[in-house]
Amino acid sequence: MAWSDILYPGNSARRERVVRLHQELINCIELNFDATNELIGALNTHCQFKLHPIKMNMNGTVRENCDIFLAAMKSIQDTLQAIDGRLKSQLEPDLYQKLHDFQEPDAKKMQILRSLAKGVSEFTGTMAMKFFIKLVLSKVMSKAMSQITMILAEIGASVVGAVAGMILGVGVDLILSAILGAIERDRLETAIRKLEALVSEFKPASKEYNKTILKTIYTLPSPEENQPFR
Repeated sequence: MAWSDILYPGNSARRERVVRLHQELINCIELNFDATNELIGALNTHCQFKLHPIKMNMNGTVRENCDIFLAAMKSIQDTLQAIDGRLKSQLEPDLYQKLHDFQEPDAKKMQILRSLAKGVSEFTGTMAMKFFIKLVLSKVMSKAMSQITMILAEIGASVVGAVAGMILGVGVDLILSAILGAIERDRLETAIRKLEALVSEFKPASKEYNKTILKTIYTLPSPEENQPFR
């Protein structure tokens, strides 16, 4: 038994709590990677994007993996914004505003996009346009993507970001030393409070992000409805 455990009997339980919270963060990051790869696959298939899937670096730090995710999100958003920029240049201002009005029905937005289908190479059929509407012109998706991006940026910038080892049970000593610097009761309690706050925010946001992406993908029209426009 370490001297710190004799001086502070609750330290062992606190250390275990730190490790469990850290693993919850890792599980959420992995969920977000999987959901983002689903999104990338759908964009490549239906909108002719050329985005690369992302993979967690199991030997890297939390911050490095957050950066991988954030870079992928930026690529997705930059590509979608480029399409949106072309729409803005081709549409009358009032029609463009209707596209971005969350109160406007999807059917109206489809009608607007159909009028420009030939001028936007990514819109080769009904599925591509509906996908764009759900991703860029949907309040639910915009909120989910924005929220998860902000939280991951916060995690990467926190003291937790320096922790290495993304596999359960690996690098426990590194986790503790990176977060705490020394095994003391006050430091452990501070780390637990910070991790609890991050997990309480990150866990529901991750579930919502994953659910929103899967719902968007699986409610798209069937392939036979995705006929190209001529």
